[in-house]
Amino acid sequence: MPTTIFGAFRTDSTMTDAMASFATAGSSFQISAYSQITISDGADATVIEGDSIANENPNDPTQTYLGNAIYWDYTIQVNDGVNTYNIGIFDYDINGNGNSVGTDAEDGFFIGFVDGQVPPLNTTLTFGPVQDNGPEIDVDTVVPCFAAGTRIATPSGSCLVEDLRPGDLVETADHGMQPVRWVGQRTLDADALKAAPKLRPVRISAGALGLGLPRHDLVVSRQHRMLIRSPIAKRMFDTSEILVPAIKLVEMPGVFVDETTAEVKYVHVLFDAHEIIFAEDAPSESLFTGPQALASLGDAAVEEITALFPELLCPDHSPSLARHVPVRAKQTKRLLERHIQNDKPLLGSR
Repeated sequence: MPTTIFGAFRTDSTMTDAMASFATAGSSFQISAYSQITISDGADATVIEGDSIANENPNDPTQTYLGNAIYWDYTIQVNDGVNTYNIGIFDYDINGNGNSVGTDAEDGFFIGFVDGQVPPLNTTLTFGPVQDNGPEIDVDTVVPCFAAGTRIATPSGSCLVEDLRPGDLVETADHGMQPVRWVGQRTLDADALKAAPKLRPVRISAGALGLGLPRHDLVVSRQHRMLIRSPIAKRMFDTSEILVPAIKLVEMPGVFVDETTAEVKYVHVLFDAHEIIFAEDAPSESLFTGPQALASLGDAAVEEITALFPELLCPDHSPSLARHVPVRAKQTKRLLERHIQNDKPLLGSR
């Protein structure tokens, strides 16, 4: 299964070979053009393989771009003085000799934005700490979405998400009733789920988040972000409400990857802005039009969406998230550990 990565070729940036090779903290660079690449994988398309930390040899030579091996070297945090972003540095075996040693263009051939948040072009980005330097990173080619059968709050009561149509009004946490602008669907049958088990959905059991929410079991894609509201979040992030991918919640009681699902239909719901809506009465996100999410939707869907929102084609456009999304995985892990240790719900009262 191919995997699309959004980012930039190093040749379209001021990142040097030395910066790509050594990730020296404090070094700065700019990106002048964004691109995306599609990686083919004959072994395991649910992960992007690396190079066993630092040996510059691909762990999976069947993971290729234009016929030659491409692999994740490490993930590093960069910042623009205000915001932080996670980028994956990808090495590419251009000459096909089995490694990226000795050819400058191979080191950091592609810079991938791995958390969906992307700065405007020509922003000065400064290297911070290395976040991951391991053999692989997970890939989820399904953008945040609800499973069919999920009930969404509307002015006339709950509506099945697959029955929503453009123009239908939906209740939002911040902007009252808002019209749906676009709905997309994708069905994965048993063979697809068997071939790519990391596309299996996450099931959030009734009441697992706190305050009796969700009212009924809620099934979402792994990267679909749920709202967390708690004093613990306030202490850690200086805001009481944050958004966390469902897959990160599986350590919590009643939240788990649903291994029994024979088939799943994922439904994407888009509004004029990124919104907090109510699924089985639990606050959750709508589709976010970040570049990584758009790249995962497919060409036909992107054409439909950009016809509605042509500003998305502007290189300097940067959509706003409805709530803070923690950048560092370790922070999210610690947040959930504190909730478990203190027996606190993920959703407290306002």
